[in-house]
Amino acid sequence: MINVALIEDDEFVRNQLTSFLLMQEEFDQVRSFGSVEDFLLRESVGPDVLLLDIELPGINGLKGAFHIKQKFSSLEILMLTVFEDKERIFKALQAGASGYLIKNIPLKKLKAAILEVLEGGAPMSPVIAKKVINYFSNQKVTQLEQSVELTAREREVSQLLIDGQTYRQVAHDLNIAPDTVRQHIKNIYKKLQINSRVELVREFKLR
Repeated sequence: MINVALIEDDEFVRNQLTSFLLMQEEFDQVRSFGSVEDFLLRESVGPDVLLLDIELPGINGLKGAFHIKQKFSSLEILMLTVFEDKERIFKALQAGASGYLIKNIPLKKLKAAILEVLEGGAPMSPVIAKKVINYFSNQKVTQLEQSVELTAREREVSQLLIDGQTYRQVAHDLNIAPDTVRQHIKNIYKKLQINSRVELVREFKLR
């Protein structure tokens, strides 16, 4: 059987959620709290799953998630909130939350999310999942662009190195300082994720 707890300062919402969860045969015990402080004071064992609001009196849900995970490391936290901004989403996940749900979620889906997180899932409302995916997709594209795209000058330096010229010869041919050549080479190696002239030659042969 599953023990569930929720921290919600709105008494109407808290009672509504508690009543629904108590009617589900999968849940053995459902306990509700109005604040993080109350939860930490009264809970000694910890539930299997905690539904946690963000906007709370006293310690908010983002800081609360961190403190709660410190005390009950094995419990699963599902944020249940009205906030959809990326900053709160990632702060919650960094604090130890396993999922992030918007409060307009249908109650049947809320139950499914509780069961899912106990099976190792990371349930998120569709709008939240989309934002998380978009964030990491954009990060990946940015990293790819930074690692692959060489400037025109960096390509000139690369070609001269492949042709066998020394740093000083490259500097002379391009009319730049040797230290500038070294900086270009450092940038080239970083972007291409290589460490030597041999790897540079191989990289350009593959292009």
